[in-house]
Amino acid sequence: MSTGDYLVSNNMLLLISGLVVAIVALLWFLRKPSNRHPMDNERGRQLDEERARGNAQETTEVPPTRR
Repeated sequence: MSTGDYLVSNNMLLLISGLVVAIVALLWFLRKPSNRHPMDNERGRQLDEERARGNAQETTEVPPTRR
């Protein structure tokens, strides 16, 4: 194996192993529920639906625009 082939394979190995480590670290981080987005659970969805219903009831008629 020449030096050029060694460098290419070494760089690819480092790139792939770095990506694998980053994915594992992200999954480890997201495993804890407090690190997730607040709307990703059932309570968050219910709050979002209630907020949408409240906004729908508060809308008023928009007057027609002049042309």
